[in-house]
Amino acid sequence: MLCKKLVSLFTIFIAVLFLTACGGSIEKKIIGSWKAVADGKTGQYIEIGEERLINRSESISAEYILTETQSDTFMLEIINPEDGIPIPFFEGYFESKDEIKVVKMMGESIDNAEFIRVENIEEEQEKDKKAQEAEEKKRNSKDNESQKEQKRQAKQADDTQKETETAEIINDELERFTAASEYIMELIDQGRLGEAKGRLNLLSKSITSQEHNSSLRAMDDMIESAKYEREQERISPNYSSLKEEYAHKARMLDEDIEQKYKGDVGIGAYGDYLDDWDGLLNEVWGVLADSMPKDKFDQLKQEQINWVQEKDANYEKARGEIDAKDRLTNTTRERTYYLIENYLDL
Repeated sequence: MLCKKLVSLFTIFIAVLFLTACGGSIEKKIIGSWKAVADGKTGQYIEIGEERLINRSESISAEYILTETQSDTFMLEIINPEDGIPIPFFEGYFESKDEIKVVKMMGESIDNAEFIRVENIEEEQEKDKKAQEAEEKKRNSKDNESQKEQKRQAKQADDTQKETETAEIINDELERFTAASEYIMELIDQGRLGEAKGRLNLLSKSITSQEHNSSLRAMDDMIESAKYEREQERISPNYSSLKEEYAHKARMLDEDIEQKYKGDVGIGAYGDYLDDWDGLLNEVWGVLADSMPKDKFDQLKQEQINWVQEKDANYEKARGEIDAKDRLTNTTRERTYYLIENYLDL
């Protein structure tokens, strides 16, 4: 009976010695100086003693725990000096006595990472520094060549740009002239001669090409001719109907604006006549209310309500723009002419 107990105790003792030897083997093997390498690039240098780990790259020192796992790896945890709680540092295995393959770093899986044993950290850091300086010099040399090539390409692009700028300016000026002249012709057709004159003056100042001079003079002649015809109508009005009477009033309001600004109504000034056009519109509306058949007037009244709502909505959208009130005034003016031409004397 005693022999059996001794055998059992001996077996347990041998197992304890075996486990202690295995654990001590890793603890002894890991003591030393190491450099971390990931994807071929050196990271930090650490020095592992019997009880503490020193991060030589960041001058950090802490106690550590070394634990073997069931997957033939070991895990090194750093003890947080503030609360004593272990923090996972890395998990890995010895590929050789001088190389540790890392499978996890800070609890996260990682590939192509390892610790390489070094004899002297200062010497290794100096080697790394020289290698980095050589790499930096090589990179700077490439950068200089790249900068020279970029400058050459930039100069070539600049020369090309300058060659095309003249043609682009000419094309741009032609587009601006075409758009502006079309709008001026619309203003002339609408009898807004002062605004047309102002737009024409601005266009003349912005155009550098001489080839547009004849077109500019032609538009100016059209404006002056329209002014003369309007003056002749002012001198001897002859009304044969309400339509003619109120059409004349509308034209005379246009003429008053023209005369005040001497044919050069600036942007923003036309809006000062909103009340005048609004007043004439209300006057025309009163005549229509008295002269139109009730059923047709009721139909027109609904149309007028829709027009007012649309006019107000458009003005709210454009309120912040410099010519918003100009456009509102012109909308009222066009509505006045529309009612005169289409509903008076029906």
